[in-house]
Amino acid sequence: MKALLLASMLLALTGGAEAWGGFYHGYRYSLPGDWLWPSQSKMEWFKKTVGGDVYLKGDDGYLPYTFSTRTNTPKPAMMVYPNCIRDIQKTLRFARWHNMRISVLSTGHHMDVRNIADNAVHIVMYNFNEKQIIDVGDEKHIKVGPGQPFADISKHVQEATNEEWAIATGGDSTVGPYGWTTGGGHGYLSRLHGLGVDHVVSMRVVLTNGRVVTASEHSHKELFRSLRGSGGSAYGITVSMTIRLHPTPKKVTTFLGAFIPQSATEYDTVMQSYHNFLSGATKYAGGYYLTMGMIPGKPVFMITFCYGDDCDRHISKVSSLPNCIPGLLPGNCQQNNTNNYYTLLNSITPGAGGPQYSVSTSVTADKTYDLIKATTAWVTKDETYPMTKFCTQTSLLGGEMKNLDVDGDDTSVAPAMRNTEIQLTCVGTWAETATVDQREQMVADMDQWGEDVVRPFGTGWVYWNEPQHNFPENDWKERYWGSMDNYNRLLRSKRRYDPLNAITCYHCIGWDFNDDDVDIAVCPEQNCTCSNNPEGECN
Repeated sequence: MKALLLASMLLALTGGAEAWGGFYHGYRYSLPGDWLWPSQSKMEWFKKTVGGDVYLKGDDGYLPYTFSTRTNTPKPAMMVYPNCIRDIQKTLRFARWHNMRISVLSTGHHMDVRNIADNAVHIVMYNFNEKQIIDVGDEKHIKVGPGQPFADISKHVQEATNEEWAIATGGDSTVGPYGWTTGGGHGYLSRLHGLGVDHVVSMRVVLTNGRVVTASEHSHKELFRSLRGSGGSAYGITVSMTIRLHPTPKKVTTFLGAFIPQSATEYDTVMQSYHNFLSGATKYAGGYYLTMGMIPGKPVFMITFCYGDDCDRHISKVSSLPNCIPGLLPGNCQQNNTNNYYTLLNSITPGAGGPQYSVSTSVTADKTYDLIKATTAWVTKDETYPMTKFCTQTSLLGGEMKNLDVDGDDTSVAPAMRNTEIQLTCVGTWAETATVDQREQMVADMDQWGEDVVRPFGTGWVYWNEPQHNFPENDWKERYWGSMDNYNRLLRSKRRYDPLNAITCYHCIGWDFNDDDVDIAVCPEQNCTCSNNPEGECN
């Protein structure tokens, strides 16, 4: 074991993240009490060397954050809020010297507690919030920092371009550009212009050896491909992204509907009308369809939108449905026409965190109805634990993205993300007071239900940004990235740019990148969290 630690120190001193290639194939992070673990005085000294804030356990500013509170929040050794690249380089050097794991948080919006880890050097990128519009011929790009939500970025683009240009964003205004994009990224413009990964022009990255590189189609091309679809911080610390903007859609038609069907026939009518709308409007339309079970008296909600001059006849397929309930939601049952895309974008309601768990897949339109029927038994089942359950069809896939990067040479998303029309995500939420046993049972039930019911109807693909935590068949690599060929290509990139596996997260690229005698987990003896347990158990 000491030989491995000495090897890591040698690499740390030489900064050989790329030069050592595939030499180093195992890593065990130091833990409190290990001989490389920094003393309290060394941590206090480190705090004085960086310009940004640093908080240790016990400090007033030590406030670990997770969007999902399904499990105990991991407790890193320190939280570093760098102000500049130099701060990041100093932090990486300190972590390498003491053989410490590194975790990275951009905005913090992740549904599976993957951007923070116990006993890690936790780098929080909130201070990297640059926004700069760049003219490139007839195009416009924007250079942004990863530590800010799309709500702030979109507002800047709206004001700086007089609403003439827009940035592709997620369906939730609180998500950030880094996590959303590296996971693939779908939203209100994705059927029209492609996935989030398709809009990225370049990314500036600090590698774990401190070297700063720009990844683009012309420089570090394989790293650029890896970053566009692999999910999570696995290769380095991204400090800025340059993203292509798009002309703002000039005519937008929307319809928000809430229905309470009183019979199976009425449910059939509502769902079929929604799918007729999507198939007719192709890449110019999209929406969300949320159900709490196809039984009389259970509500169905839909948000639909369409761009262009030919939208009235498409939207009418859902806006003309009978039995819409006006009072359930603000603006419900109204078809709205506007010449301002930002009216749609700014109406997005931020997502709520809290204890939650999800199971997802993508499906083709012809299988969606049968899958929704199959979910009814789960959604309406009375449980022994207090839980609210619902399923959402996110109709933001397909369209133009099917025509982009057909061979997968430029981006690393799974082919199913481009080639299907609908992502289905089923979510369970419960009260903070739920016991550990109740939470574990709920997760286990959803995992099994996802395998037995959801997976047979879908493609098997799971969206990195809305993931389930456990995979009973341990096939997470194929489920996220489509094939072992794609995963192994990403792993080769990981071994080149971060051979020490210093930056890790649960089910990220290189998560199980270790020798047989090296335990990658860094669980404390008590209060272990999902983010650190290689067996995927939540305690």
